[in-house]
Amino acid sequence: MGKWYESRYRRTLLDMHIEDWDDSFMAEFDPEEYFRMLKRAQVSAPMIYIQSHVGLCYWPTKTGVMHRAFTGKEDQIRHLIDLCHQDGMSVVVYYSIIFNNREYDRHPEWRMRDAYGQGSRDHGGRYGLCCPNSEGYRDFVKAQIKEFCEYFDFEGVFFDMTFWPEVCYCDSCKKRWAEKNEGDMPQIVDWRDERWTEFDRERHQWIYEFARLCTDEVHKYRPDATVEHQYGNSIAFWRFGNNENVSLASDYIGTDLYGGLRQQSFACKAWYNLTQNQPFQYMTSRCYPTLAEHTSTKTKDQLRQCVGMTYIHHGASLLIDAIDPAGTVDERVYSLMGEIYGEAKKYEPYLNRGVQAYDVSLYFNLNGKFDLNANGIHVMDHRLDRDTGNGGSMPHYDALMGAASILAAAHIPYGIINNWKKQEMFGHRVLVVPDAPGMSGEEAELILDYVRGGGSLYLSGQCHPRLLKEIFGAEADGYTDGRMTYLAPKEGEDNVMEGYFTKKYPLVMFEPAVKLKEGFRGKVLANLTFPYTLPGIRWSMFPTDIHEEEYVDVNGPAYKFATIHANPPGIPTEEPGMILAGYGKGRAVYSALPIERAGRSQHGAVFTNIIKMLAGGEFCFRADAPETVECVMFRYEEKKEALLGVIETREGYSIPDTPGICLEIRAEQAPEKVWLLPDEKELSFTWKNGIASVALEPFSIYAMVLAKWKD
Repeated sequence: MGKWYESRYRRTLLDMHIEDWDDSFMAEFDPEEYFRMLKRAQVSAPMIYIQSHVGLCYWPTKTGVMHRAFTGKEDQIRHLIDLCHQDGMSVVVYYSIIFNNREYDRHPEWRMRDAYGQGSRDHGGRYGLCCPNSEGYRDFVKAQIKEFCEYFDFEGVFFDMTFWPEVCYCDSCKKRWAEKNEGDMPQIVDWRDERWTEFDRERHQWIYEFARLCTDEVHKYRPDATVEHQYGNSIAFWRFGNNENVSLASDYIGTDLYGGLRQQSFACKAWYNLTQNQPFQYMTSRCYPTLAEHTSTKTKDQLRQCVGMTYIHHGASLLIDAIDPAGTVDERVYSLMGEIYGEAKKYEPYLNRGVQAYDVSLYFNLNGKFDLNANGIHVMDHRLDRDTGNGGSMPHYDALMGAASILAAAHIPYGIINNWKKQEMFGHRVLVVPDAPGMSGEEAELILDYVRGGGSLYLSGQCHPRLLKEIFGAEADGYTDGRMTYLAPKEGEDNVMEGYFTKKYPLVMFEPAVKLKEGFRGKVLANLTFPYTLPGIRWSMFPTDIHEEEYVDVNGPAYKFATIHANPPGIPTEEPGMILAGYGKGRAVYSALPIERAGRSQHGAVFTNIIKMLAGGEFCFRADAPETVECVMFRYEEKKEALLGVIETREGYSIPDTPGICLEIRAEQAPEKVWLLPDEKELSFTWKNGIASVALEPFSIYAMVLAKWKD
């Protein structure tokens, strides 16, 4: 018999982060009504709170603090879980670690402390952060785990918030640092400083050890229970301390994200190759756009897109609601969930078949989520904010997201591999390593083996120096001046630049390019071109928009300009901007500018041309469809099946039906049958030159097609 999670794809969570200073809070909580809502939503595996960020427990705890509303009715959550089990549901219990207001208040010695010695609530913050390095807090968590494992019956545990919300300098962290290192913990971000990078590695290790401790404690009392840790910050910048560490402590991975379908598509592919067991879990709120809007709800089409995107990646969907402070819920939400899950469950028999099939691998370096050029920033500087500042930026992730969006729009089959499971690269024809700092020598050597053996490689921006040296005979020599560079196609060479860009009108990037020293080898596909003058203050007509750190010297080289609104190209050079070289049985392209990051149509066309050239123009599937339609394919070799999922990614509250499209599946022989799921309606197809062409009729939001070959 398999694990519960292998067949439970419809999941939900009701957030219960409710305080108890008001007698009305949670006073109307009713486990019977909660269960009725789960039934209405057609949920097969609810995640149920037994504690929250507030730190209040929903059982009669002896080690913590129980929510006052449960006094005299302590077994309400246990009764709810019993109801779910009686109905055949699998139950995951929710427990918040690190975020715990009650224990933050009760134990100041457990608090995280920033570089100035302040706690997270010293200036009115809502979230009390306890340090996972505190021995007292660790003992408390172990005692809590023992209690809830003995009190509740469940199939799994979800530990939320397994990451560093800030860079902690509490006494416990200082003690751990001093056990292996001399001197104070560094406070200046510097990715060229071995002391800082060692600190970064230690923080990753500390989080892994805490996650492992929690997992092992659960298994001590409930050896058959699964454990999952919050993993959303696997795609967030360095401060949070997540690489593969949390996945190593989890039976499967999943988390909640709120960045829209483009981010969801990326996360689903990334987590597919990051989880230890399938399916991964994708969580997002039913609230629009996030849980911060308690009464705003995503439309039916928006929720169908969320669920459909997860299902076509063969993941489990979890929709998050939030309880009213009184302990009630909006029944309309669960009726809507029931409509969506009622449709989705018909596809579930097909979701455990095969493995994702793709020709292009995007290489996600989990240890490269930083900006190599954002050095000298204090850890308390506002620029560490991941949305607005250089210190929190992730050029590698941005380039990955850009490449993923381009390939999805071009219907080129791609997946996202990582440095933890790096051997995955050998199963695919093209490897893309976009602007990836922080790569190890072991990673570089494996990539060289991949190309020597006949693989095709695309590199851009920052990369391991061994890759440049071995493949291109090149050595990086810093960056070009200024924050704007052009890429001009080499006249007479292979035109991967689509005919749109020329020497006179080159491709523009708003960043400096990597400079190469003389002596490189390979065919130059494009050269660098610069503006007439160094770009000065960032474009704005309004003086109040210009920040002091952007001021330039009125007597310096960045003050003059050619045209007032822009910085047109004016200085062509022979400096290499893009090179093609053979290496062993394979070949590689290096771009000194990560053009895949630009988010421009013409840049996307150039990147697509490069990938098609490297792949030889043939892919395991393609689609004649609008660029807003994304396709994902799974192959089940044992049963000789291919399952192709398609989804409409247009944003909006109401999504019109997608017109009919043509899908092409490459195979050695013609399929025996092609069906439209879930009703297995037979579809007509043609077979020519190793390609089965299937006409798919108009569909609403998402669809799945199953092709089957004779055994």
